[in-house]
Amino acid sequence: MKLNGKEYQRAEVLRRVGNMAQLGGISLKEYAEGHSRGVRSLDIRTGTGFQFEVLPDRGLDIGRAEFQGISLAWLAPKMFPGPWYYEGGQADPYSFVRTSLGGLFNTCGLVHLGNQKELPTDHFGYSARMTEVYGIHDRISMTPADRFNYGEEWDGEHRRLWVSGTVRQELAYGENLLLTRRYESEIGSNSFKITDVVRNDGYYTSPHQILYHFNIGFPILDSTSELLCAVAEDVEDLAGALSNFAKGKSESNKFRDYVEPQERFGCEAYGVRLQPDANGMIGVALVNRALRPERGGIGVYLRYRASQLPHYIAWRQMAEGLYAVGLEPATNPFSTPAELLEKGYQVMLEPGEERHYELEFGVLEGEDQIDAFKASLPKR
Repeated sequence: MKLNGKEYQRAEVLRRVGNMAQLGGISLKEYAEGHSRGVRSLDIRTGTGFQFEVLPDRGLDIGRAEFQGISLAWLAPKMFPGPWYYEGGQADPYSFVRTSLGGLFNTCGLVHLGNQKELPTDHFGYSARMTEVYGIHDRISMTPADRFNYGEEWDGEHRRLWVSGTVRQELAYGENLLLTRRYESEIGSNSFKITDVVRNDGYYTSPHQILYHFNIGFPILDSTSELLCAVAEDVEDLAGALSNFAKGKSESNKFRDYVEPQERFGCEAYGVRLQPDANGMIGVALVNRALRPERGGIGVYLRYRASQLPHYIAWRQMAEGLYAVGLEPATNPFSTPAELLEKGYQVMLEPGEERHYELEFGVLEGEDQIDAFKASLPKR
C-alpha cells in the first residue's frame, strides 16, 4: 500500500502500528443533535486525508465527504434528517428537497425521477390505487437499509474497506424493488467504487429509473471551477422540466459557467449526452485549479458505464446558500414511463429481472492528475 508517498508491504505496516485505525478504517457512529439525531453513520477513512460517511438510515447514501480538510459536498442547513421526517408522495411531493437533498450523494428513484408526477398504477391490479403521486425524485434516498454490513480485510498487500446492504422500495399492490449496494475502497486510496443491483422482487412488471445525484459544493465549486467532460451532441435546457420556463435545445456552454453566488438565482438543469471512451466508460470531473494552487488544484471525478447510465444531467445552482453543482448520471431523462418507452429507454423491470450499475468517485490531486484526466476524455 502507498502512504504519504511511500510504498509499504503489509508486514512493514503491521510492525509500525498497534491498531490499523492509526492509518484508516471504518467506524460506526450516530448523530446526536437536531434533525439528524439517531441517524447512523459509517465513517470511512483511507489514510490519505480522503474521508466519507455512508448513512444506512438514508438509503445507504453518502453524507459528509472531505479530502485533507477540504469539504467535497454541499451540506443542507438541517444536515441529514432521519427517514422519520420524510412523507413524500401526495402527502408532501417536495419532501426530497425538504429532507433528502444534501451530502455528497443522494440516490433518486427507484420508480420515478424528476418533478412530482401522477403515474398510472392500474397494472398492479388494485382498484383502489389506479394512480399514485410520486414526489420529486421518489423515495429511495430516505428509505432505511433493511440490512447493512461493513468490514476491513487484507487482500495480499492491500487493506480493503467495504460497506454493503440492501434497501427496499415496496408496498402491497405496488412495486417491490430491492437495491443491493456495495462500496469498496482501500487504505491509501483517494476513491471508492459503488456497485448497485436493482431487482424486481414482485410479481408484476414495474417501472424502474435511477439517478445518482452527486452534490459538489464550495470550495471545489467556485467561480474558478471547470467542468471536464466530452459532450457528444447539443445540450438540452431542462428548465421546463424543473420550473415554468420553456425548455429547448442549446448549443451554449452555460452549464459549465460557474460564477460567484448570485442573489435569487433560479435552478438550472441541462440534459447532456456525454461521449464514452473506447471502453464504453464516461468520465466527468469538477476541478478548481485555484484551490491549493501550489499543487496545481484539486478536483473530483466520476466514471461510469454509458450502457448502464446513458443520460447525464448537469445541475447548476449558483444561488446564495444553495451554491452547488450536481454531477448526475441517470438511466433516462425526466418523463413518464410511457413516454420514455416510446423513446427507447428501458424503464420497466419484469419479475425477477435485475439491472446493474457501477460507478467510481474520487479526488484529483494536483495538476498532473487533473491534466491526465482531461487528456483521457475522448475527442468529439
